[in-house]
Amino acid sequence: MSRSASVRLRRGVRSFLASPLRPQTYLNLLYLSLAVPLGFAYFMLLAIGVPIGLGLAVVVVGIPLLVLVIAVSLGLATVERRLATFLLGVDMDRDTGRLDADSRRERIVAVATDRDTWTALVYLPSKLLLGVASFTVITTVVTTGASLLLVPLYYDQPGLYVGVVTDRPVELHPALYFGWNRLLVGYETVFRVEAWRVTTLGEALAVAAVGAFVVLAGLQLLNWLARLSGWYTRVMLGDTYDVIGATRRALDRGTRGA
Repeated sequence: MSRSASVRLRRGVRSFLASPLRPQTYLNLLYLSLAVPLGFAYFMLLAIGVPIGLGLAVVVVGIPLLVLVIAVSLGLATVERRLATFLLGVDMDRDTGRLDADSRRERIVAVATDRDTWTALVYLPSKLLLGVASFTVITTVVTTGASLLLVPLYYDQPGLYVGVVTDRPVELHPALYFGWNRLLVGYETVFRVEAWRVTTLGEALAVAAVGAFVVLAGLQLLNWLARLSGWYTRVMLGDTYDVIGATRRALDRGTRGA
C-alpha cells in the first residue's frame, strides 16, 4: 500500500470513529430530520396549488392563485437556502437584484422568465425524497444500532428476552466436493439455528460492539446524505432569489423614503 493510500485510509478511519464527536454531525442530523415534514409540506403545496391554479385559469381566478403559489415557493426556497447555510455550512449567493426592478411588471417578467424560478419549483417537492431516505436511515440503522449498543444495560432483566427468535429454524448447508479417480468425493454438514439468547456479559458486550459499529455507520451515512443534500441545494437554489433579503431592502427603502 502506498503512503498516500495509507494516509487516506487513516483519515477515513479517524473520520468514521470521530463522527459522534463532531458538532456538525448533529447539525446534519437536524437538517435531515427537518427534511421529512418540510418535504411533505412542499409537496402538498405544489401538488394541490398548481393543479387547482391551472384548472381555474380559464376563469381568471387561477392566474392569481398560480402567482401566489410561485411567490410562496420562492419564499420557501429562500428559507431552504438559509437552512443549508446555517446548518450545513453551504455558501449561497445573496441575489436580490432581479427583484429590485423599477416597476412591478418588470419584476413579474423577471421572475416568470428566469430559469431559477422553475428549478426552485422542482427542488421543493424533491426534498421529500431526501426526507424519506433520511427517515429510513434514522429509524432502521441508527435506532437499531443504538438498541444493540444498550444491550449490556438490560440484557439480564427478569422476564426480558434479548436475542434472536425465528418463526422457523434457519439451516446452513456448507458443502465441499471434488472429483477423484472418476469419483465425486465431498463433505457436507448442516448447521441448524432456532434461537439465540444473550445470557452473559461477554455476549452482551459483543452485541454492543456490533451496535456501536452500526451507529457509526449510520451517522457516517447521514453525513454523506447531508453533503449530497448541500450540493444539491447549491446546484438548484444557488442563484435563486433571496426573497427575504429583497423584501427587507424594499422595506428599508420605503422607510427612508417616508
